[in-house]
Amino acid sequence: MCRLISIAVLLLAFAGAPAFANDALEPQVRDIERLGVVAHWTESNARIQALSPQLDALSPEQRHRVEFVRLRSLGIAGSESEAIEGLAELLRQDMPAALRIRVYTTAISLAANVEDWPQAFTWLEEGLSYLPEAPEESARLLGVASYLHTFVGESGKARELALRGFEQVEAGDDPRALCFAVGDVALAEEYARNFREAEDWRRRQIEACTRAGDPIFIASGKAGVGKMAVVQGRPAEALDWAGQAIADFDAGGYIAGAWGAKLIVAESLIESNRELDRAEALLSEALRYYRNQNAELAVAETENLLARLAERRGDLAASLSHLRQAMSATEAAERDARERQLAYLQVQFDTGMKEQRIALLEAEKELASLQVTATQRRQWLLAAGMGGLLLAAILLTVLLRRSFRERRRYRWLSEHDGLTRLYNYQQVRRLGEAAFAQARRSGRPFTAIVADIDLFKQVNDRHGHAAGDEALRSLGAWISETIGGQGIAGRSGGDEFTILLEADAAEAGTLLQRLHERIEPITVFGQTFRFDISSGICQAGAETATLEQLVHEADQALYRAKHEGRNRVVCANDAAAAAARGAGLVVVGSGIQFGRHASERCLSEIREAEVVLCLADPFALAMIHRFRPDAVNLGVHYATGKDRRQTYREIDAAIMAEVRAGKRVCAVFYGHPGVFADVPHKVVQKARAEGIPARMEPGISAEACLYADLGIDPGRRGVQSMEATHFLVYDRQPDTAGLVLLWQVALSGDLSCTRLHAERDGLQALVDKLLRWYPPGHEVILYEAERLPIETYRADRLPLRDLPTARYEEYTTLVIPPLGELRDVRGLGSGARGEWPGSVEAREEPPLMSGASSR
Repeated sequence: MCRLISIAVLLLAFAGAPAFANDALEPQVRDIERLGVVAHWTESNARIQALSPQLDALSPEQRHRVEFVRLRSLGIAGSESEAIEGLAELLRQDMPAALRIRVYTTAISLAANVEDWPQAFTWLEEGLSYLPEAPEESARLLGVASYLHTFVGESGKARELALRGFEQVEAGDDPRALCFAVGDVALAEEYARNFREAEDWRRRQIEACTRAGDPIFIASGKAGVGKMAVVQGRPAEALDWAGQAIADFDAGGYIAGAWGAKLIVAESLIESNRELDRAEALLSEALRYYRNQNAELAVAETENLLARLAERRGDLAASLSHLRQAMSATEAAERDARERQLAYLQVQFDTGMKEQRIALLEAEKELASLQVTATQRRQWLLAAGMGGLLLAAILLTVLLRRSFRERRRYRWLSEHDGLTRLYNYQQVRRLGEAAFAQARRSGRPFTAIVADIDLFKQVNDRHGHAAGDEALRSLGAWISETIGGQGIAGRSGGDEFTILLEADAAEAGTLLQRLHERIEPITVFGQTFRFDISSGICQAGAETATLEQLVHEADQALYRAKHEGRNRVVCANDAAAAAARGAGLVVVGSGIQFGRHASERCLSEIREAEVVLCLADPFALAMIHRFRPDAVNLGVHYATGKDRRQTYREIDAAIMAEVRAGKRVCAVFYGHPGVFADVPHKVVQKARAEGIPARMEPGISAEACLYADLGIDPGRRGVQSMEATHFLVYDRQPDTAGLVLLWQVALSGDLSCTRLHAERDGLQALVDKLLRWYPPGHEVILYEAERLPIETYRADRLPLRDLPTARYEEYTTLVIPPLGELRDVRGLGSGARGEWPGSVEAREEPPLMSGASSR
């Protein structure tokens, strides 16, 4: 978008060209100037070519005007460097002040476009000095000055300059000058993030530039309206404006402008969640274009849009990858921004010094008439000025050196682990991706090693955390010594290390043997201890598609080394290990809060499986991805308005496809996988029917959380637990003397299996049926388990009659406390009231089973 604005500013220089009517060739020169504004640049170039045999007949000023048009066309066509050289030579010629200011305007824009900020600000200061000779050109130079201040972060100054330029042309009769001035104000408002004001100015720009007949600035205005519409949440309107802008830019031959408008189209499609394939195609093409142009800010914007697109599709891994690319491009763009700011400050500094020197010269004239005292004062002032200049230079040098050192230190810290001084996880993967790709291209072997310290927790428990840190630090040093420059080594996290080598598995085994020999006892605070390490090796084969897959296989080999007794090396490529692996299915429950409820068995199954498929909440899925980045999200099969039965069939098919492919599969389901869940039971049954080992590991369910949170013992009165729609549709009668739980109450009456929200009619039907057994004022509870440690569970108490107007989530559970008294079938009395949380009294009841009273 920056390049769109920067090149478009070139058009400012052609508004209001002076009239020259004393030469027979003047009409042709004027026509060339006109075409340079209203037509494709190739047309003005064609006219210049046609006029070239008569160039000697033109006056010097006319030749300067024609050359100006030619150089400006070079800039629009993308040959900025050649155009800048030509404009610098043109500025050395003698020409009228008005024409010179227009040349400065174009030269400044092109210098900014190629990010030569010192030259841009230098030319700006030179151009401003000519304004007293040609005040009618001040609005255009103020416009380009506003543009430069926008891109050094001086948004307030940029807005002030743009408004001054607008005020100077608003009352005039030059439509083209008004067109440009309105565009300058719109740009300043946009970068000040005043989006509504910027949109209003962009609409005024379209009107003004339409009257002026300038197609490029009309297109720029349309693109600006589209961009403001999308950031204000109107993607459909933005899509229409951006489409018009693309057509206008293409007609004018303005390539950079068209690409900027295409980004707006892509963002609008993403925000409106439609034609996502088209958005992806546009963004991929734009990314290639901006990378070729080295436009890092535009690359960052494009990568961010690709990340949002991947997130829309549920592809979290792709989204994270694009966000990383966007961060990298943003860092480069920030470096460019710092260079712009430094150039601006340097020019400001130089300007201040010039003003100071002028003041000193004036003081010298006045002091020349004074006696010795005045002379001494003048010398003192000169010394003070030079001292200030020297001090400023010293401070600037110190700050720059400190900034360089800090930047180098922060970069090192961002890439290395502070304890072991090896690469951190992110840097190992970044360098490893490049090395893996290079090895694949060259046909050389590539091997991954994953190693960790055996029983590291015992080292911390027995000898203290200082000993654990020293063990990690020593192991990191030994790994660094052993590897040398042969590979990439880093700490993956905790006591785990990753080593990547451009070598085969045998060479990796030899290297690990040297490492084992290097390990020696460690002494910390007078305590001497030693430790062993276990390692997994995997050499990339033809079926290894990614580095992630290779490291995962090495990680699985490490787990086998642990299970086989520790202090050993296991190679994932061994035929025996490969033969030992067979197809199997285990279904595990993540619990309601994965971080608290996931059992060690559940975590072990997730780590050791070849394929992990998850149907869990986003928080649990993110935690699983931390140690199993290859985990597949089954939630992508859900869609608004889609029949959930079809979704269940698709999830069933996805799991069984991996099982039938001969892989060890772990399917992770929210809560308890066997409670109110159809798919887990079905896939276990299917696998067993096909002779494939399959089992289910329990998890903590919402019902278990309910008993704990509400303080309910189901053994006191008994429990009826039913799905709400099942209870509503079938002839089911509640046991009012006991506890009744109705699950998924928000979906009551939904037989289409497509609804994900509560509807009043279904809830009212449920209340009407319950009123057969319970009074309208009977207190019930709407319960929701807490999904995060920072949350609290929901237990809203309300009368039965108020259920249709309550707030619901898809997972809200209706708890109906007991009503009335238990009937004593022994005939020993009228009955006893069972104990219920919050009751006034609790009488002893007979035990329901042997040992029940001990609970």
